[in-house]
Amino acid sequence: LNDLNAANLAKYDALMIYANHTKIAPAQEKALLDFVAGGKGFLPIHSASFCFQNSEPYIALVGAQFQKHGTGEFTTEFTNTTHPVMRGLKPFQVWDETYVHTKHNPDRTVLMERVDAAGREPWTWVRNHGKGRVFYTAYGHDERVWNNPNFHQLIQNALLWSVGPAVEAQLEALNLQPLRYTKGIVPVPNSE
Repeated sequence: LNDLNAANLAKYDALMIYANHTKIAPAQEKALLDFVAGGKGFLPIHSASFCFQNSEPYIALVGAQFQKHGTGEFTTEFTNTTHPVMRGLKPFQVWDETYVHTKHNPDRTVLMERVDAAGREPWTWVRNHGKGRVFYTAYGHDERVWNNPNFHQLIQNALLWSVGPAVEAQLEALNLQPLRYTKGIVPVPNSE
């Protein structure tokens, strides 16, 4: 949490939060809100919608707050297939927690909904905050989601969209080669 300060955040083009911190200090809240409003990307994933429960501005920034969940396998319905975050994606079935949210911010574009007998639950959305871009998805409880190539594509698309076209062009100019796993070069404990 101490990394949420203006000097540190200035080093980055985007911030992803996947955590369960219940409180944020006023200075940290200001640094985060200013970071995004100044034109940076913000990607709260899954449990990040229950972070910082003491901050209504943070909840509004995310776009809603986690309220409760069950579990199960499901396939979300795409509600917006033209947004850049949805590029190349097809609906996919996966096991995850079935989040239900509260404190919905109407200032957002919903990209996916989870549909069940209780109704339609906004699942993945984007929104703007000042000059910045926010992406949220309720996907992400465990490896069943994080190992899914469709989820990888969703997160990659979201990250590139959140940083904007200028930073995306800088990244493309680096011509980074895909990461490769090579077994046994460096001993890493618990590396499975």
